[in-house]
Amino acid sequence: MRGWRKTMEDAHIAEFNIDGKGTNLFAVFDGHGGGEIAIFAKRHLKDLLLRNQRFENEQYEQALR
Repeated sequence: MRGWRKTMEDAHIAEFNIDGKGTNLFAVFDGHGGGEIAIFAKRHLKDLLLRNQRFENEQYEQALR
């Protein structure tokens, strides 16, 4: 079938209370850019968010941009 792959290239995050204030992080990273990119995002997004000044100020939408 068109578009089907033999391996899964997506990655995901499901973590609770990432900042000690009860903020949870759930994300799915589409593997269409390659499995390595999805895994990179999985490994680094949380740390980047936690270091982001807008995230610290609870401006979550702006922090994700």
